[in-house]
Amino acid sequence: MPEAHAALAKLIDDDIELISLPVKYPQGGERQLIKVLTGKEVPSGGLPIHIGIVMHNVGTAAAAYRAVRRGEPLISRYVTVSGDLPDPRNLQVLLGTPVRHCADQCGYREQSGEAIILGGPMMGMHVTNMHMPVIKTTNCVLVTATVNHNPEQPCIRCGQCVEVCPSLLMPQELYRHARARNYARLREYHLFDCIECGCCSYVCPSNIRLVHYYRKAKREIMQEEKTARGAADARRRFVTRTARLAQEAEEQDQKINSSSQKVPSDKQDFIEAAVARTRAKREQLKTTLDRQDQDE
Repeated sequence: MPEAHAALAKLIDDDIELISLPVKYPQGGERQLIKVLTGKEVPSGGLPIHIGIVMHNVGTAAAAYRAVRRGEPLISRYVTVSGDLPDPRNLQVLLGTPVRHCADQCGYREQSGEAIILGGPMMGMHVTNMHMPVIKTTNCVLVTATVNHNPEQPCIRCGQCVEVCPSLLMPQELYRHARARNYARLREYHLFDCIECGCCSYVCPSNIRLVHYYRKAKREIMQEEKTARGAADARRRFVTRTARLAQEAEEQDQKINSSSQKVPSDKQDFIEAAVARTRAKREQLKTTLDRQDQDE
């Protein structure tokens, strides 16, 4: 974006470095940007913070500034409305605004055979309901009639998807294990390192929607992990409750045993004291009688 680079170059200070990058998709990916800017690689399964880097996009930085300096919450975001429209442009849209309303502002007229994509042409998701709301992750609304509707064909294992993958993964293996729902193998092939850029789907001669299978597998794995965590939490609560009830029962038994032992001891002491008092009275009575006999 040379025009944006020229405009920003006039505004930045000495403590900010503005770098122009080669035009190569997906150059704007987080891991790809870190690699080309610093030469460092984010480890598989890791985050940029693990190598001492924090990365924010422009929208996040602007929202953080407004929140800290002005106390403004995040209630809107800038959305690019583009494609087969009379007046494509960028709009500042309140969160919750229907997508159809954004398209109408750019002269949208519904036509047959067109597709509505939330996001870019490569990474975006097709939607059928234009009354969906704009959320904080909505960055683009694309209206296009050039959509590949060709049916999927069997994978011919040509390897083109491997050549274009920016994350150096093996998309054909991920596809195979995703269809088989082999989640263990998907983790071994680093499914979650996939940035869903869509390069593999774009070059696939068999028209396989590879990213669709990856997204579905990710959702299923996360749901499985969530279920497993819930089961582990339930088991931990059950074990803790069982141990607590057993401890309370043991303490109750100890109290009962101690009280049952204490009652006979108290009774025995009481009986012995009563016998001693009776004997003392007898001795005293006998002594009194003996004195009376002696006096007589």
